[in-house]
Amino acid sequence: MGMKIVIAAANTPLPAAEKADFVCSGQNDELVINDAIALLTRGGTVQLLDGDYYIDSFPGEGNSAICFGYNDGNARTINFIGDTENKSYNTRFGVTLHVTKKAMEQIDPAQTFRVFYGTVQRPEAPGVFFRMTHINNVNFKNFYLYFYDASKPFIGIDASGFGSSRVEQVGVYTEEYFNDRFLHRKPATPCKGSIAFLSCHGSNDEMARIGYDTSSAGGMYIGFMLDGVDHLIMNTCTAARCCYGYYLSGTAKTLTMVNCADEGNTHLPHFAAAPSTFHNPGGGNRQLTCVDLCIERFKEEYIPDDPEGNTEPFATEAHPGDWGGYISFTLQGRAFGVSHFWRDGDGRNVVTVNQKNLRLVRSEHPEFLETFFDVETDKTLTWNGSHWVDAMGNVCDDK
Repeated sequence: MGMKIVIAAANTPLPAAEKADFVCSGQNDELVINDAIALLTRGGTVQLLDGDYYIDSFPGEGNSAICFGYNDGNARTINFIGDTENKSYNTRFGVTLHVTKKAMEQIDPAQTFRVFYGTVQRPEAPGVFFRMTHINNVNFKNFYLYFYDASKPFIGIDASGFGSSRVEQVGVYTEEYFNDRFLHRKPATPCKGSIAFLSCHGSNDEMARIGYDTSSAGGMYIGFMLDGVDHLIMNTCTAARCCYGYYLSGTAKTLTMVNCADEGNTHLPHFAAAPSTFHNPGGGNRQLTCVDLCIERFKEEYIPDDPEGNTEPFATEAHPGDWGGYISFTLQGRAFGVSHFWRDGDGRNVVTVNQKNLRLVRSEHPEFLETFFDVETDKTLTWNGSHWVDAMGNVCDDK
């Protein structure tokens, strides 16, 4: 399991703090955490005891606060965990990392800053087709990460420089997120570059551990940015009060989402374009299986504005027809007039099922290729995007 380093916050209760290897002061705690990580040359665990940790600077590679560096090219796995699981917004035990106002003021809007990051440097491989993967495999568990606000471009956990990464019971929010949510206040408009989670690309070598389990994002421009993922599973995750809860890009393969939630976001998921060399209308390698997506849209005044002025609420594809797969969802509320999933013309290669639509009743807001059985005519009718038609192609719009 490797070496274990225990870190205490300035407000960690005694006697737990007395047993820690490092004790933070409540200022520039990122420096202490980086010192601990540097000791784990063969991997191991950084365990943060319950308390509040304060990030005041971004001293690492890629403008990062906490950086898992090159480690002389030696591979390692590091588990970064909080001591006690955070239960909910109104329970203040557990581990919380705060990105302070002081830190936010250092962010140059022309650049991207990160709290957690790896390194772009990779050792050379003996072959010519493959290169060795990123040397840091980093798993995160049991803590909150709070940003002072979402007014600057940043990434909470940027896993793009990790060989693999699993995130469990982690929340990334703005400091005001829970007040905005539970006091029913309109969230501040986030900066376009504010992202809670950026995925690692994954691997098809049957070895990588990548995924998100019971993790949440709130108050950002993008909650989960899933970029070029492969063999990634999301389980019981929530994105709320963001502009985009889920933003999918690259050449995603075998991306699976189970029982996730899209709550009060400005837009339903966006399926971005792959690199032009991979553009292949008809689905190509961009595949998603999404089971039981819970969508909530109750009141428009509780949903953030998009800084670009985009008011399109439905799920969109950059290139209609690029993505394939299956989505089942349940919709609660009609804020922004959201009554179905896709923007007209998008998602045609994705089997999309509104679980509230009854198969023996004609839906008022059908998804493309949705069917129902008309008991009066004994016909199965299909929605072709414009009309209900029978098996012969005859229009049967009359109820």
